[in-house]
Amino acid sequence: MQKLKWRVILLSFILISVGAVFLYSSSGIYSEMVFEDSFYYLKRQLLFMLLGLITSIIVYKVDLNKVAGHSRGLLFFGLAMLVSVLLFGIRAGGAQRWFRLGSFGIQPIEFVRIIYIIYLAAFLERKRYLYKNFSRVCLPVYSITAILMLLLILQPDFGNAIFIALISISMLYFTGIPFKFFFCTLLGAIPFISIAFWRLPYLKLRVLGFLAPWRHPESIGFQLIQSFIAIGSGRLFGHGLGLSRQKLFYLPQAHNDFIFSIVAEELGFLGALSLLLVYVFLIWNFISILSRIGGLFKRLLLTGLIISFSYQVAINIGVCLGLLPTKGCPLPFISYGGSSMIANMVLVGLILNIAKSGSSFSE
Repeated sequence: MQKLKWRVILLSFILISVGAVFLYSSSGIYSEMVFEDSFYYLKRQLLFMLLGLITSIIVYKVDLNKVAGHSRGLLFFGLAMLVSVLLFGIRAGGAQRWFRLGSFGIQPIEFVRIIYIIYLAAFLERKRYLYKNFSRVCLPVYSITAILMLLLILQPDFGNAIFIALISISMLYFTGIPFKFFFCTLLGAIPFISIAFWRLPYLKLRVLGFLAPWRHPESIGFQLIQSFIAIGSGRLFGHGLGLSRQKLFYLPQAHNDFIFSIVAEELGFLGALSLLLVYVFLIWNFISILSRIGGLFKRLLLTGLIISFSYQVAINIGVCLGLLPTKGCPLPFISYGGSSMIANMVLVGLILNIAKSGSSFSE
């Protein structure tokens, strides 16, 4: 188990280091133009890394059994944060998703996601003998999921609303809930999705931009087309580190949601594949830890954390490659963003905590 923990630390450090390099590469020119400081975003990201490291060390030392006992309180705190951001948060880009703390923004959903996984793990552990009872297990989970999704849609943040739903369904699936319950879930979700597309016009535009970006090259398809150009122009070996052309005010969010496209442009297919393999190895080590621990709560918690981390990677890269509709999902440890960086370092801290306290098998 000790070797697995050090591998997780090493792979996380590699990703964070690569992220720092490409954050500067993708944002340096923009930062110089706007803030007259090419290191503006990098310096802020380094601060987020430090805060994330401190927070992850604290999380590593907490007693997970006590955390499970306070899961309801944590959930209410998470709900309170989502309500508060609707009442007191700042509005940017047509959405109200952030708190303002000085010159920094905090996005609560990044932390609420982890809180919700802790709650689900504790709840499913308590109901371990009732998995075949829909009203005692699935109905409460779906009710809480619906509340979280509603609060997110009001921001609006349909992408994270779907993310929360995917986490709920995935954790129920891996818990061993009867498959027929998921069919009922699908039937119940159809009216909700239909109403969402009817009431939220921007969802239609996102789907249209995803399905036919070349028909709208100067509007809803612009960002995806620029991502295609960045990835395609990188070919096998790329233009070279720091030599991206798309970051020169062509590709929006080049240092954030579409930073993978810049990696592919500068390092080519081989560089992008290497980055993807680091993620695969990290997730594989997460799963290896899961195979070595006992205790249902810890196993469920680790399962949820692995699901969340894996979905973030898959969604971000899927969006950059045009395999999924555009959704504001940062690439863990690589994209710019304080909330994302700190939350993912907390996620790794929790996983290391589980590895420390949950080992039940010999090496």
